[in-house]
Amino acid sequence: MPAKGSDRDEQQALLSLIQKVEGEEWASTKKGWKLNSGVPVCEWEGIGCRVSVNGGSTATITSINLDNQGLSATLTSELGSLKDLEELNLKGNLITGSIPQEVANLEKLFSLDLTNNQVSGSLPQWWGSFSLNKLFLAQNQLTGEFFHNIYSPHLQTMQEVRLENNKLVGTLDGTTIMQMQKIETISLSQNIFSGLIPGFQLGSLPGLKFLYLDNNEFVGPLPSQLAQSGKSSLEEIWVQSNSLSGTVPASYVRFDMLHDFFIDGNKLTGALPLQLCSAKLNNDFFNTLPPDAERNYCEYIACPAGSVGKEGVYPCSVCPGGDAAKLENPYLGKSNVNLQCSAYSQRDILRIFYESTSQRGWSGGSDWDDSTKDVCQMTGITCDDHENIIKIGLKNRNLSGTIPDAIGFLSFLETLDLSDNNLEGFIPSDLRWTSLTRLDISGNKLRGVLPPLLCMMQELNGNGENNVYYCDRIACPANTFNTFGHHGYHGEPCQPCYDVQAPEEAYIGQKKCANRQKPTSDGFDWKKEIETLKESGANVNIFSKVALSVATIALVMLVFLLGTRCMGGKSQPQGRHERKQMLRQRAASSDSGSSSSGSDDDEEDPTPGYSDDVELASVGSATSRSSRNAMDLINQHKGIALSRPQKVKKAISRRLPQAQGIRTSISNINVNSRKQRLKGSRRSIDDGYDGVVDFGDDDMDEQDEEEEDASSVENNFGEEGASVPKKKRQTDLLDIPMIS
Repeated sequence: MPAKGSDRDEQQALLSLIQKVEGEEWASTKKGWKLNSGVPVCEWEGIGCRVSVNGGSTATITSINLDNQGLSATLTSELGSLKDLEELNLKGNLITGSIPQEVANLEKLFSLDLTNNQVSGSLPQWWGSFSLNKLFLAQNQLTGEFFHNIYSPHLQTMQEVRLENNKLVGTLDGTTIMQMQKIETISLSQNIFSGLIPGFQLGSLPGLKFLYLDNNEFVGPLPSQLAQSGKSSLEEIWVQSNSLSGTVPASYVRFDMLHDFFIDGNKLTGALPLQLCSAKLNNDFFNTLPPDAERNYCEYIACPAGSVGKEGVYPCSVCPGGDAAKLENPYLGKSNVNLQCSAYSQRDILRIFYESTSQRGWSGGSDWDDSTKDVCQMTGITCDDHENIIKIGLKNRNLSGTIPDAIGFLSFLETLDLSDNNLEGFIPSDLRWTSLTRLDISGNKLRGVLPPLLCMMQELNGNGENNVYYCDRIACPANTFNTFGHHGYHGEPCQPCYDVQAPEEAYIGQKKCANRQKPTSDGFDWKKEIETLKESGANVNIFSKVALSVATIALVMLVFLLGTRCMGGKSQPQGRHERKQMLRQRAASSDSGSSSSGSDDDEEDPTPGYSDDVELASVGSATSRSSRNAMDLINQHKGIALSRPQKVKKAISRRLPQAQGIRTSISNINVNSRKQRLKGSRRSIDDGYDGVVDFGDDDMDEQDEEEEDASSVENNFGEEGASVPKKKRQTDLLDIPMIS
């Protein structure tokens, strides 16, 4: 009997998985799985249906369970037509290609399991189901970032998300994580995530029990706010094999239910809180020990500094040399299968560095692999009188590969210049053990964020001045740039790149951007808006999308016209004398209330921006700068270039502090008034006026005006831009203190 229309559509959606010869061979061994096979679709192997609640004969497909069936296929957009699909399980097959947005948009999807396949492409940011509970995409080849669309419905309902063993990059967005209030399991192991662990947000999730972040590139401290009073429900924490630094917080004793806690393979120092060391922690590995065996419960978590274990945990072997061995083995949880402790000589470190950075060979050759040559005579090496290496200069030598951790154990190293090479990977936090005062890693392909403890190094690229530390003095953050690749000694702020999707701009310490042009005035992009609609999963046709785009343009134009009309309305003083009177009144009120923090003149510039060579805005104190975050500044500052006349105009109108700026505006009005009087005098003579008039040449008049205009500004601004009286001028677009 031929299938009905709806049944036939569902059959065709399912049969879209049957692809090529391999698919036909697979289908031939399964019940159904053929168009007009005579077998109802609900009786096909692996298919589940639900009969209509009205008691009729209508049935819709609600589940596809074909795990470990040897199916070779790509996911198709036709599967998105199964509107009642709640479960899709294709675990352990040969599924390739990306996840279609049509599948991610399924509004009733409860569980998706594509574990252990070859799924590639970017992880969808929008999932349209308010019922999505389990998202298992582990052991694939997914790229892109962790979820950062805070409006995606699935964030509110997910309980388990497993994304381990993929190729995901970027940082974890704390705002997105805060939306996942029902989450119990987050598994992100063995990816390429970087940045800081958002401890406060993760610690605020009331039901989070299992957190797996191991084998990534996370830096910074173990966040103490992960263990918040009354919210410490975590049972397992895996953060081993990252680049975490600092100490283990004492607050972790609040984890009453914690039974698995792995921290080995990081850059953690200090001692473990004794209350955290107990027989219940990590006990699974030690059940075979005889009852009378000596046990050190802290070693169950990590081997102490100055020791080593095969896996970084019990049993641990003490490194020879006593306390001196801790200088070369300072980290908790050091692992070595041969139980060998680190004992590097300067030559050993240079050899390791050369092997790690010579994948394509150094330009101009190298003598770093010559075991007979004196270390201090090698290319780019400078030593002190005691033959300690104090400087390594390898600028533009075609270095390729990664910066090894061992370079951090050159204790006397003061200068390290690796700029303008092809180095990849991340900045090792081990550099904090050196004596560096100058570090230049600009012009490479390094990713992630700078380790906070490296940013806190006293005197490194000028850090520590006034007890304030800035990471961009070492390298501009990703998607920003300047001529030097860092704020450093030069004082040039890091400026945002507009084309943040360009791969060449995803690195830190960049000296140029592929695209730094300012967006169009209205900021509207047809292609981008339509693509956003597609990603949002809105169930609208193309006509609705276009209509919505047109409505958006109309709204923008309406707001612009209303704003223009308000600016030119009767409420604004029209006459020159009326404007001067208003400004004088404001100046008087500003003088009387200049000490008040709530002065109107302290309002933020509604059109923030800065020039390419110097920032015009007066810079506040270090305290005010530290209260801002980098993302706010990236969103606010758009790298607007101002010409000299524009600088003058902007300075006159907005940039001088309080009453001083108002008086300068009055001076500017006087200059314009003089110009109008001179022009009026000329007209009078042309009309036959007999009086004596004193005026100069037109060109001289214009020149005098410009000189007075510039003079009135420079008296208060200095050579370039605004200055703060009795304080050294600073620029700080992205100069955000990581720790102060």
